[in-house]
Amino acid sequence: MYKKKLFFYFFLVFAVFTFAITVLQHNREKNFKTEQLNSDLDIYNDLTANFISVNNLHERGGYRLLDSLYRTIGRPTLRITVVDPYGEVLYESDMARAYELENHLERPEIQNAIYGEYGTDIRISATTGTPYYYYAKRYNDYFVRTALDYDADIITFLRAERVFFIIIIILFFLMTLLLVYISGKFGKTVSRLKDFALKAARDEKIDPGINFPESELGVISRQIVSIYNDLQQTRDAINTEKNKLIRHLYISREGIAIFSPEKTNILSNSLFIQNINFISDQPALNPEQVFAIEEFHEATAFIEKNLEKDDMLLQTGLPAKSFSINKRGKYFSVQVIIFPDKTFEISVNDITSREQEKNIKQQLTSNIAHELRTPVSSITGYLETINNVKDLDENKRAYFIEKAYRQAVRLSELISDISVLNRIEEGAITFDNENIGIKEIVREVTDNLEAKIKQKNITTNIKLDDNISLKGNYSLIYSIFQNLFENTIIHAGEDVAVSVTCYFEDENYYYFSYYDTGIGIPEKHIGRIFERFYRVDQGRMRKSGGTGLGLAIIKNAVLFHQGDISVKNREEGGVEFFFSLRKKPL
Repeated sequence: MYKKKLFFYFFLVFAVFTFAITVLQHNREKNFKTEQLNSDLDIYNDLTANFISVNNLHERGGYRLLDSLYRTIGRPTLRITVVDPYGEVLYESDMARAYELENHLERPEIQNAIYGEYGTDIRISATTGTPYYYYAKRYNDYFVRTALDYDADIITFLRAERVFFIIIIILFFLMTLLLVYISGKFGKTVSRLKDFALKAARDEKIDPGINFPESELGVISRQIVSIYNDLQQTRDAINTEKNKLIRHLYISREGIAIFSPEKTNILSNSLFIQNINFISDQPALNPEQVFAIEEFHEATAFIEKNLEKDDMLLQTGLPAKSFSINKRGKYFSVQVIIFPDKTFEISVNDITSREQEKNIKQQLTSNIAHELRTPVSSITGYLETINNVKDLDENKRAYFIEKAYRQAVRLSELISDISVLNRIEEGAITFDNENIGIKEIVREVTDNLEAKIKQKNITTNIKLDDNISLKGNYSLIYSIFQNLFENTIIHAGEDVAVSVTCYFEDENYYYFSYYDTGIGIPEKHIGRIFERFYRVDQGRMRKSGGTGLGLAIIKNAVLFHQGDISVKNREEGGVEFFFSLRKKPL
């Protein structure tokens, strides 16, 4: 297109220039030939005037003597006319009785001769009906007018030479070819530069062997390509560092989110979402709703105050603010940092876990020993009774054997749960990963627990899309939902509802909410329910047959899938768990 436009503009300029030269030359040549013709006729006029003067014809009359001059000239197509100052014809070479002719004062050539050196005109003669070229010249007391038949010879004589037009046409054609070549060569450079720009804009692969001519435009084009290559290398290096940062962000144990000046979430990890949902009294929040949480009012005010400033780039340090939030027995450290481009970062970190981990480690050994001792002691007691009392009633014996069996089963489940927890802590080497459909697992769990669910009159509301799938360990994902449902069956009471939803999704994680409308968990216990063997109600838990490890297994299974989990009581009643699961393992 650029080549066509370039050719069109060059062609248009050259065509206008050629046309102007042609018209100018044509008029110049025509004027030259007209002057030449006028010069010839002027000679005849002067001859006639001299003849009149020598023979004193103007004083004594006898203009018919001019016939001898006319015959001497011997040019048949020539007419000679003498007109007095009043327009009366005194002599006409083609007509003997000149006095019978009409007045010639208004003839154009006569009028021009009155006001100028001479006058000319081309028209059909009113006398003869033949077209003539007239030339009139004024002398002292009369006008002499000569005329030639305006025939093919005169027309041809006055016409410009065709050779000139042929030369112009040939030159025009040659110049057109030259313009095609020049515009094509120039357009090819522009076309290559255009192709390069389009590929660069679409981030397509650039041909490293692209060539440009050795001209100023070629130098400019090569410099543009060189600058682009440098920028590409710089961008690749920046993307590499950016990917490192994003990778670090997602595996970081800090809850971090980055926002635009318009408070739009640019990047956030799962721990940030989990923490703000724990702090908030509203369920299932996404990162951008953090500004609506009352506990973050201090951070929101600080952000809005700094975003209103116009001198962010001039500040030597980055504006930052830190404060703490205490909610439901847990402490969170919040830090806000505002960057020069007015984007900002909010980090929300749980700072209670460090102290809790110390307590858990101290209590772990004694808890395991205590939990194992209880079923072992019961089994030993029942068996000793059976062994020592020889005449024990058969019904009593069967009763004690049944009790010992149940304790053995409980001991087996306890050891199995401890084994699962230890395997999770050992790492991913122990478990295989596969593609898992979450909705299918939840449906399988509810089918297996259908009898217990119906017994407690529990209604389930599973709001999961069929396409929610991830790559992980089947048994651990199954244990998450199984233990959540069993926890509801054991502790929530009767006539309750259960809801399972995936309330948010980003590039790497699914975010799930599980809640029931049961009796909930006392706030003083809610911060410790994921500890091993921790029981809210010791007597009720043992009576129900639980091992006290179900929630610990849930938490570790979630952590195994590089997610996080939190829990809170609902204002409407019941308890709600928030947990995230990574779509693919790192």
